[in-house]
Amino acid sequence: MLWLARLLLFIPSLIAGLFVSREDPRLWVVALAIGLVFLALSTVAGLYFPTLHPRARKRR
Repeated sequence: MLWLARLLLFIPSLIAGLFVSREDPRLWVVALAIGLVFLALSTVAGLYFPTLHPRARKRR
């Protein structure tokens, strides 16, 4: 579970690093905000993917 959290925060921390200096104490706040948006978009994509692509589901 820890690796999943690290993977989900890796991409947002890279994006935050482009806009906020590493010495700025708000870097992790910005990374967390971007991570929450990334997590929400991943959840929405996971919810709507089966309805958009019905062939991707396993048939019984």
